Amino acid sequence: MGLTNRSIMFHHLLPNSLTPVITFLPFRISGAILALTSLDFLGLGVPPSTPSLGELLSQGKDNIESWWLSMTTIGVLVGMLSLLNFIGEALREALDPRRG
Repeated sequence: MGLTNRSIMFHHLLPNSLTPVITFLPFRISGAILALTSLDFLGLGVPPSTPSLGELLSQGKDNIESWWLSMTTIGVLVGMLSLLNFIGEALREALDPRRG
């Protein structure tokens, strides 16, 4: 009498546990991008000859008269992180099993 264990897993547990895992991924990627950019800015990330957002910010700090280096990099960071957050919110809304 009742449902089998497999049926309970696939109809109740899996949808409720998979949604947080999938929707949390864009936010983790945003954190990883910020961490990598911060480490590269401090000179602790990838080798200095490798182009990265942190390296561009560091070059913009060193060449303060070349304001476009910093502003372009900041614009790219803001745009990329905003898009990742919007993707995360859209995934959360689309995959929410409690939504009718």
